[in-house]
Amino acid sequence: MIIEIILDALESLILLGIFSSLTNQKNYIIENKIKMLLFCIIYVVITYLSTHYVTNNVYHTLIVIVTSILLLTFITRINLYSSTIIFSLFFAIIFTTETLIQFIEMFVFKVELNQILTVFKYRLIFIVGCKALQILVTMILIKYNIFSNKIKLFNREKSLLSVFLIEIGIFDLFIYILIFNVLNIENNKTYDILIFSLFFTFSIIAFMYLKENEKVININSKYKVQEYQISNMEEIISIIRQEKHDYANHINVIQALCCLNKPNTVERINEYVSKLSDIIHLSFSYLDTGNDYIDGLLSIKNNYAKQNRIDFKVLIDESFSLLKIKEDELISIISNIIDNSFEALRVKSLDEKKEMSITTFLDNKHFCIQIADNGDGIPDEIINKIFEKGYSTKTKKNSDHGYGLYITRQLVEHNNGNISVERMSEETKFLVKFQI
Repeated sequence: MIIEIILDALESLILLGIFSSLTNQKNYIIENKIKMLLFCIIYVVITYLSTHYVTNNVYHTLIVIVTSILLLTFITRINLYSSTIIFSLFFAIIFTTETLIQFIEMFVFKVELNQILTVFKYRLIFIVGCKALQILVTMILIKYNIFSNKIKLFNREKSLLSVFLIEIGIFDLFIYILIFNVLNIENNKTYDILIFSLFFTFSIIAFMYLKENEKVININSKYKVQEYQISNMEEIISIIRQEKHDYANHINVIQALCCLNKPNTVERINEYVSKLSDIIHLSFSYLDTGNDYIDGLLSIKNNYAKQNRIDFKVLIDESFSLLKIKEDELISIISNIIDNSFEALRVKSLDEKKEMSITTFLDNKHFCIQIADNGDGIPDEIINKIFEKGYSTKTKKNSDHGYGLYITRQLVEHNNGNISVERMSEETKFLVKFQI
């Protein structure tokens, strides 16, 4: 009984270790000792009771799976989908390590599966080998954050790896049921080898499928960026056509002044052309940021600013070419912050001065993007909440509000960056930093 309790306790700690790794919370167990102790106690009690009172191995496993997922959701306060991903990886590690140790023992000691499970010597080697390997794998996951930058537990639509882990977990359960319930092959080494081979073959195929899907997503992302660029170009062309029409009207005015042939015609034409030159200079700006897609984005935003009497300044001290980020993600980050600033400036009256600036610079091997505006700002009591999912300072007439800055933060963190906001006396500054 003591050995079973110790083994169950080790499993619960391994599960919590995997949770810490996937959620990138290395110190979660240390900082939440009471919660973690409660989790371990409940896990051990349920596992122990199901082992002794549920004779069918499959039913016992299903009870442990369902209970663990619900327990993880309740105690750690993560959603059910995230708990399922975490337990899927945990189950895959447990099943894979046990399968591997069994496979090694069968060939090294020339024994069958039932001997490994019943003979004390072989069972002891099996238990010690499995737990040592499981602890080692968990420690590697925690130390090196293998999944932290690749998997987003909150995003089930975009995370192929989360789907991959769930598929592996389901297939492991299928193999487990096949071994102990359907085929009843405990005494047949040939079938054991067949099942183990099937498991590893599926894992390889699933991994290759994951890589192919990643390629497809990358291709789709490139098409989305190109679509966005085409949309920007269409808007630029529309602006140029409008300006062409305006220039034709200006030329007609100059021609009319010439035809009038009044004594002060030259002075009047000179004055008119000077004003026209200033208008042409301010009406549309072509920017060079080091990234063609950002050029198009900022050109469109600049035109919007001119139409709404916003003083829009772009100071590119460091080229965007230094960043190795997907263009569609970089566009989303900058566009969301700019739109948030435009929203803050929109509430100001027409006679008030509206200013907005975008600056890039380097700071201690970090590429920094600073977007500032002199809008009404963000109250101190909510400044720490603006990046939360669903939180918005706008009137919530629809469900779209409250996701722009949340998505922005997720994209920034996904690319190993961080975003912060600072409210000063007369302006609000958003600062995005990326490691280079």
